[in-house]
Amino acid sequence: MKPQSEVSTVTKFEAKRDDYGEAVRALHAGTPLAQSMGVDLTSVEPGRVTAVMPLRPEFSQQHGVAHAGALASIADMVCGLAAYSLMDEHSSVMSVNINVSLMRPAGGERLRAEGWVVKAGRKIYFTEAEIFADDGPGERLTTKVSATMTWVAED
Repeated sequence: MKPQSEVSTVTKFEAKRDDYGEAVRALHAGTPLAQSMGVDLTSVEPGRVTAVMPLRPEFSQQHGVAHAGALASIADMVCGLAAYSLMDEHSSVMSVNINVSLMRPAGGERLRAEGWVVKAGRKIYFTEAEIFADDGPGERLTTKVSATMTWVAED
């Protein structure tokens, strides 16, 4: 067994299609919730997606910070897109389970969400995400997510 210092915590994945980046961006562009929330993809790699979202008042709760539903939504998006980036051209993706841990209130003007695949199976993809808020002199980690995605045959 390798000592802990030699164990890699980041798995590198290879896309099954050459146009994975365009496919991820097209799926994102065709998602009405993502568009209404103003979520923009900033990075797409095989098994990893980063997005930003303005924290507008309609996505806040009664204390003026991000609503848990908005945080869960952007996390679900980046996790699903990260899984989708590893699927072939006749595939789609759907969420099976999502667990959201709210570590601190997410305020500020924007959120940044990073989602990545932890393990890619034949039909099930285990993913994680972290959400950061720019509510101070820099970004702060506010939310950690684990989500399970499933492969769905595209019609």
